[in-house]
Amino acid sequence: MNFSQRFGLFILIAITVAYVYFSYFNNDFNFSHNNKGTSVYNPLEQAQPKETTEKQEKTTQKNVKIFVIDKNGDLRSVNRICDTNIESSCFNYAIKELIAGPTKWEKSKGFTSEIPQGTKVLSIRESSNSIMIDLSSNFEAGGGAESTYMKVKQIIKTANSNTKIPTYLYINGKQANVIGGEGIMIKQPLNERSFDE
Repeated sequence: MNFSQRFGLFILIAITVAYVYFSYFNNDFNFSHNNKGTSVYNPLEQAQPKETTEKQEKTTQKNVKIFVIDKNGDLRSVNRICDTNIESSCFNYAIKELIAGPTKWEKSKGFTSEIPQGTKVLSIRESSNSIMIDLSSNFEAGGGAESTYMKVKQIIKTANSNTKIPTYLYINGKQANVIGGEGIMIKQPLNERSFDE
């Protein structure tokens, strides 16, 4: 047996030993058998995560819009994320976020709100055919006619962007058909024509 034959035999033995080792003794490799009965290394099978019996809780998130005022004095929508696993109503969440006002980041970008600080959401009653937003009397405080128009428009646009159900504004338990010291008339339910005469 010459050198090349001995070398070939050595290579064949080395391959056989490696095959046996990886097939039966090393769990870090995953071999599967093809239809010809030979083993084939399949890295994708090794990468598959093992099934777990634990159920992962799914978080359902929904975008809602609230309307604030930009540095040019125009109404502008900003998004909030409503987690339906936490919030019972995303409409309710949107109104409460509107009353809370712009975030620190939004304020840094020049966003403001005409809704006075100290305004509280007394209740939001939702049914299949109407929604009633009841705010504290602080909502009427401060500003002139333009401020009153803008804060009511913030409520109108936020409400109409988050529901198709007719929505009514109440102040301290009474429907707000007239609002502010200037006695601005509001047609209800709230919509884009609420200030039309």
